[in-house]
Amino acid sequence: MALLCATVTTALSRPAVADTVTGHQASHVVAHQASRIVATYQGVWTSPPSVLTNGETTDAPLMGNGDIGVAVGGTIDHQTMYIGKNDFWSSSTHAIKPLGRIVVSAAGLKGSSYNVVQDIQHAEVRGTYTLNGQTLSTTSWTDANSGTFVTSFTLTGGNAQPIGITLQNGSGGEPSISTTDTTKGDARNADLDADVYADTGTGSDPHARIAARTLGRSQSISGDTITMTIQPGTTSTLVAGIVSSIDQPSSWQSSADALVSGLTQSKVDKHKAAHRSWWQRYWSQSYVEIPDKAVEKSWYGSLYLLGCVSRSGKYAPGLWGNWVTGKANWNGDYHTNYNYEAPFYSALSTNHIAQMDSYDQPVLDWQSAGEALAAQNGFTGVLYPVGLSPKGTSSDTHLYNQKSNAAFVASDMVMRYEYTHDPAYAAKVYPFLKQVGRFWQDYLVKDSTGTYNDYNDAPQEGAAYPQTNAILSLGLIHLLMHGLVDMSTALGQDAALIPTWQDIDTHLAPLPTMARNNQTVFRETSVGNDWVNDENDIAIQAVYPGLQVGLDSDPNLLQTARNTVGQLARWHGYNAPATFYAAAAMVGYDPRTILSNLNNEATAQSYRNLAVHHGGGGIENLNVTTSGLDEMLLQSFQNDIKVFPNWPANTSAKFGDLLAYGDFLVSSSTASNSVQYIQAVSQAGGTFTFTNPWPGSVEVYRNGHDNGTVTGTKITLSTSAGDVLDLAPAGTSLATIRTELSQPMQPSPTSSFSSGFESTDPAPTWADTVDTTAGGLAGVTGICCGLTGPQAGTRTNEKSHTGSSALMYSGSAQGGDSVHAYTKIYDLTSSPLAIGAGKTLSYWIYPQSNATTSWVPAGSTESECVAVDLVFTDGSTLSDSGAVDQNGQRIHPAYQCGHLTLDTWNHVTVNLGTDNADKQIDRITVAYDHPAGTGGYRGYIDDLTIS
Repeated sequence: MALLCATVTTALSRPAVADTVTGHQASHVVAHQASRIVATYQGVWTSPPSVLTNGETTDAPLMGNGDIGVAVGGTIDHQTMYIGKNDFWSSSTHAIKPLGRIVVSAAGLKGSSYNVVQDIQHAEVRGTYTLNGQTLSTTSWTDANSGTFVTSFTLTGGNAQPIGITLQNGSGGEPSISTTDTTKGDARNADLDADVYADTGTGSDPHARIAARTLGRSQSISGDTITMTIQPGTTSTLVAGIVSSIDQPSSWQSSADALVSGLTQSKVDKHKAAHRSWWQRYWSQSYVEIPDKAVEKSWYGSLYLLGCVSRSGKYAPGLWGNWVTGKANWNGDYHTNYNYEAPFYSALSTNHIAQMDSYDQPVLDWQSAGEALAAQNGFTGVLYPVGLSPKGTSSDTHLYNQKSNAAFVASDMVMRYEYTHDPAYAAKVYPFLKQVGRFWQDYLVKDSTGTYNDYNDAPQEGAAYPQTNAILSLGLIHLLMHGLVDMSTALGQDAALIPTWQDIDTHLAPLPTMARNNQTVFRETSVGNDWVNDENDIAIQAVYPGLQVGLDSDPNLLQTARNTVGQLARWHGYNAPATFYAAAAMVGYDPRTILSNLNNEATAQSYRNLAVHHGGGGIENLNVTTSGLDEMLLQSFQNDIKVFPNWPANTSAKFGDLLAYGDFLVSSSTASNSVQYIQAVSQAGGTFTFTNPWPGSVEVYRNGHDNGTVTGTKITLSTSAGDVLDLAPAGTSLATIRTELSQPMQPSPTSSFSSGFESTDPAPTWADTVDTTAGGLAGVTGICCGLTGPQAGTRTNEKSHTGSSALMYSGSAQGGDSVHAYTKIYDLTSSPLAIGAGKTLSYWIYPQSNATTSWVPAGSTESECVAVDLVFTDGSTLSDSGAVDQNGQRIHPAYQCGHLTLDTWNHVTVNLGTDNADKQIDRITVAYDHPAGTGGYRGYIDDLTIS
């Protein structure tokens, strides 16, 4: 089995005791780096979200505290806060239900501008709404430490504004309304209470109360609405306490009232400070820093959403998290054949183990029912259906001829133990895992060769007999058996069963293969389904989450896995991305291809709220970028820790406190194709085995003390809990390592750049974004259709020089002394491109006239006044450097006017070394510039290279 195959060539015993000061310094560095990076990322809306109540992933601004989730929809004159809660499940339909809505109506600002920011660093959503010189600003947050939702309102300019706050049930109807007055008749401080229920309100349906009031003694209450009047230059605050009968079975109403009845603004401010502190601690647990900022942003965005949807001591989130805005598709249940498991994988390598705490309970609660279902079907152990719901219930009892569901839900438990080596956790889940193992002990059939075979077990839902040796099940059985051996050994239990588990692990049927397109690839079964062209990646799931193939595996097996990744190419399929990227990285598939497709996931497949979305896919996609990227930076599942095991050459990267198997927090950095250091914090003790990333000896510092050098391809160091190991090439000082640890990622200058704007090319970093620090915007608006500014973004199947895509630019010049628009396209700041003496900029441009687009006035040549521009690391630009094109014309957009041919492809080249030989390119822009220009301009740019 892959998990057991690491080989040790050098060992070094532990001579020094753990140093808590050194450990504290290490954690402080990680916290600082994480805070620096996450502060740069947010979601931004300039128009309201449109995907709100379709039963799946919403595109709205999102907040959450791991239990309560809030999505923000609508304009400020009718803005709806959709409230969901992880425990709000119907007792009759076993579907999760929306809890309620808070509707904010600032009617006097109808028609205002719309700007909303989702600040993931602080877990806050801020809105700015301006009309006729008056601005209403809002800040909303779901308290990380209580069931309280807060929105503050600040008004500047103009006259006083009344704001209505209406409480609704989950479907937008009227709830049961009452008021709670703890102020002896002063309605200005009374609570408006809305009582709601999950379904019919009968049986064990959860109930909940939303207790709302405003601070500032300016409110009045009528029916289901609070009305407050806010004066210019002042701030008022809405507080809402949300408590369910699951939280407090006998006091859910009074508990909701208690959350808000005693609040003052100073107390709210203290809650906000504590809320921010929780998120600061959350972000301090790990970080990554890579040149592709879109992928980096997606990594942090996924972790933000994970922190919003899951919390220890609360119900686990369903398919769509706690943002339940309407009737949830597939009941929003716990789908056991990959959906439920996948989002929790993202907590492992990112070192957010606490976010896994909610996972186990629904699985363990169903164990007795699983045993009964197995017996009913003539089996021992446990058998699990496809759809679980809380408290030992099921939303979908169908088996679909899949025997693998219990082993699938066990995968998170086994991985968590292997990552943490936590004996208390092992004791919690071991009885369930043993029952899963018991099922396979009796269900597998051992043939005359001693091979264990898995008969009549469908990889695809509903696939009928024979379906022998489903590759997914084989991978999960291996993983389970290994976990059972490890946990039983750690717990000192069931020693007599270990030989049986090991025998199954050793003699389980091989992963099935087939020939396809002149390559050997994995097949879904040995008999039954072979190669299925759908939205699944079942054929590679023995790699992940099964963990049966890695870089230390047999070369032929490894090549088969790579072939399978290449031929599946499930980069953007509905069901595949949550597991496909990690599998591709684990087997060493081309890292540039992986990163390019991750970029597409982060841009073309993501909403502004940073949720990766595919048809039918919910929070399982939190694992797309997190595990996909982490396995490129750090691998440990084969009991051998490898830093940057599948990272592209000539590309810098840096990470801190990613979690490795054995409970080691690992930090490292690479620049100029060289690993700078490895730092490992041993949280549980044990041996630290790693592949030596350097050609010679390794200097070992333990808790700040030099332990000398070791050599070898694979090196093992013994540790005690709390030890901090700093490793670097022999002769490297500890001061050098600590300096490198504390610095931002070092950019590695690249030698060339190329993009035809196809899906396989580097995706633009920005779309329709003005470069405010280099050129900026003056006298240019949108070309049509309500657009407010210039455009610069990829278009497919419109006009291209080669392939099917090109970059489209457009705008409308308004005349005047200064008319220009400089728009950002590519960010190279993390890996600046050095020009040297021989670099050439080359691109093709197709400026349009009225003959090819009605948006350009007849007779206008404004579309010619456009050029690709470069911003250098010193802040200077190509356009202002005096550089000329191949025809001797300045490569400034204003000087290109009259020198390009309309409605045809023009080739432009620039010798960059003539005027800018010693510079490095920081970013690539597209610029329109024409003093006194008027009217629309539009065109395309393609096949851009710098080489």
